[in-house]
Amino acid sequence: MERAKKSIILIVVMYCLAFVHSAKGQSEAGETKAEAELRQVALFKNGLGFFVYEVTCPKKSDSFSFVPCAAASHGSFWVSYPPKVELEGLTAREVDMEEMVEAVTVGELLRANVGRKVSVVFDDEQIIGVIKHFADERKGPKPESYGPGGAEMARVNYTGASLGQSRLVIIETDKGEVCIDPHSVKKVEFPGGKAEKRFARKKKSMQVGVKLGGPAGGKKLTVSYLAKGITWAPSYIVDITEGDEARISAKAAVINEVCDLDDVTVQLITGFPNLQFADIVSPLAKKENLGQFLSALAKGQSEVERRGVMYNVAMQRAGAFEEMGAAAAMPAYGAAEAGKVAEDLFLYPVEDVKLSKGEVGYLPLFTESVPYKHIYKWEIPDYVNEEDRYLYGRREQEREAVEEVWHCLRMENKTKVPWTTAPAEIVKEGLILGQDTLNYTAAEGETTVKITQAVGVKAEQVELEIERKRDAARLYGNHYDLVTVEGKLSVRNFQQKAITLEITKTLSGEVKSSEPEAKIESLARGLRRMNAVRELTWRVELGAGERKELNYLYEVYVRR
Repeated sequence: MERAKKSIILIVVMYCLAFVHSAKGQSEAGETKAEAELRQVALFKNGLGFFVYEVTCPKKSDSFSFVPCAAASHGSFWVSYPPKVELEGLTAREVDMEEMVEAVTVGELLRANVGRKVSVVFDDEQIIGVIKHFADERKGPKPESYGPGGAEMARVNYTGASLGQSRLVIIETDKGEVCIDPHSVKKVEFPGGKAEKRFARKKKSMQVGVKLGGPAGGKKLTVSYLAKGITWAPSYIVDITEGDEARISAKAAVINEVCDLDDVTVQLITGFPNLQFADIVSPLAKKENLGQFLSALAKGQSEVERRGVMYNVAMQRAGAFEEMGAAAAMPAYGAAEAGKVAEDLFLYPVEDVKLSKGEVGYLPLFTESVPYKHIYKWEIPDYVNEEDRYLYGRREQEREAVEEVWHCLRMENKTKVPWTTAPAEIVKEGLILGQDTLNYTAAEGETTVKITQAVGVKAEQVELEIERKRDAARLYGNHYDLVTVEGKLSVRNFQQKAITLEITKTLSGEVKSSEPEAKIESLARGLRRMNAVRELTWRVELGAGERKELNYLYEVYVRR
């Protein structure tokens, strides 16, 4: 009998030791968190970033976890590791995390001071004791879409309040425990000390658990993914104060709504990548359930994105010079970095960027001198629409025929980097002259930006019908007249300087003549129309006060 008792005691002791050892192992495994350091992020201009992390494996553990800073796009989350590291798998799971917040209600103040003595006053009663318990918010049941039984619906308690709202505080008094509703408290006092104003609030997050074949001894994993929440907005300023060269400066506004950047290399991407699944959140992000993910795949956009939960992309803005009492100085950011070409994308590097979540960074990029020249542009549209209807008469009836001639800059990109599409502000002697969109321009390329409307250059134009052959053609049941049209252009320079005027006329039909002779190009648009589309270009030199006339003649099929 005595032996049996000893055996039972031994078994119980061994079981307890095994349980303690097991619990300790689980605790350590749960507490092992790897250090994840953001090394690089490449920014697109549409609110997407490509994040690259280094995760340091614990020296003595083969299981650990880390928390990504953003919800990865579908198919973009990848982990790479050294040859001698054996990765068995990863697990994404939803976890509760704590954040310290400031109390803003009496109830939250009671939560922040659990364990302290307190005096609580109601309308006609006072309770003095120690706060022993503040109930956590109760979460509603998750829908079990694929489990047995009916769907679980959200409920409301008998007071009419939401089920998740905490309304229970237990205070231990000299007479026993008292349960109160924190919403009914009128006044709170803390005898003998100041109240703690901050408390830990739980929030939902996700965690990636990593399982290795054995301890990796401090080796590093590389984690990369595409995610929303960060973007860059470029802009330029062009100073034409000096001679034949313009000083162009570029900057980037980085809008960061995803995570802190601490000495991170930022790559500013210029180009148009094909990111087919960028709007679909990866299942590893734990943002959507199975049904939502499948629906997103079918619709090509995340359910979360449609609900507006994902990060917004801030709009680009460009400011003007402020009144400073003197000419504003051009930025001097230095020459452009060489950057890196990756197929059809260009990556502009900015080293050691520090930018906290919620901040907008101003990153100077470069200041360089580039050749430029003044050019005046007059663009005349086509008056034949896609239905082969001639609309010149309607144009005359709808508004006065005031022609717009624009004073422009034509610049050559002699820097080492392409210019991306962005606002461009033009200044001279510290004064703003205008702002336009500078379109993408490759290195050694050429671009034109508008400065202002040239009111000192007057332009007039008219088109006259010279001949008409009725019912000259039939196509798909439609009848067409063949009309001969003569166009007359007149330009006069009222300025006290010579200018170069570039005139572009788009028309439908067959050009018969032009005087002076124009450069003629056939455009690809309108291939399904009756008439081909042509573009005529003249380059005219106009002296101060000089006037010139130009003519062109063409035939066009006009639908009756």
